[in-house]
Amino acid sequence: MAGRRMPGAKQVALVALLQERAGRLHVLLGRKRRGFGKGNIVLPGGKIEPGESAVQAAIREFREETGLVLAPQELELAAQINFRFPAQPAADMECATFIARQSTGQPEATEELEPLWADPDALPVEQMWQDSPLWLPKLVAGGNFTVEIVLARDNISVQEISFENWD
Repeated sequence: MAGRRMPGAKQVALVALLQERAGRLHVLLGRKRRGFGKGNIVLPGGKIEPGESAVQAAIREFREETGLVLAPQELELAAQINFRFPAQPAADMECATFIARQSTGQPEATEELEPLWADPDALPVEQMWQDSPLWLPKLVAGGNFTVEIVLARDNISVQEISFENWD
């Protein structure tokens, strides 16, 4: 199942900003302040607009959601995360997922997200989508994989997950 394209899937770009904080690696996440999944803790990112590359979308969405500026050369494509919703195919998503290690500015709350730093070894899993703890630690550890996530009929529970490592 890994790597299969999903016709009609929304194209999305996500960014995991990794930085040392208090002597340990942390990832910048955000609590959704509105829309689908309000209250959940997620990676910053969003829809790739027509005519926009995944890198351009990642930079734009990250700035809009966190107030931080990323340089294109700071982004490393680290994973392809594909979400399939058999009960609601219009929600299918293909997410180009980047790692960045440097940014300009300070994280600030926006209409979309309340930024927060998290230790990858102590993720706030009870406040995240159920699939996130299954792939986020692997992403923070270096990524280089495609993951296919099939959601159950409730569109929340993970029905199936499969990883394919990149060579």
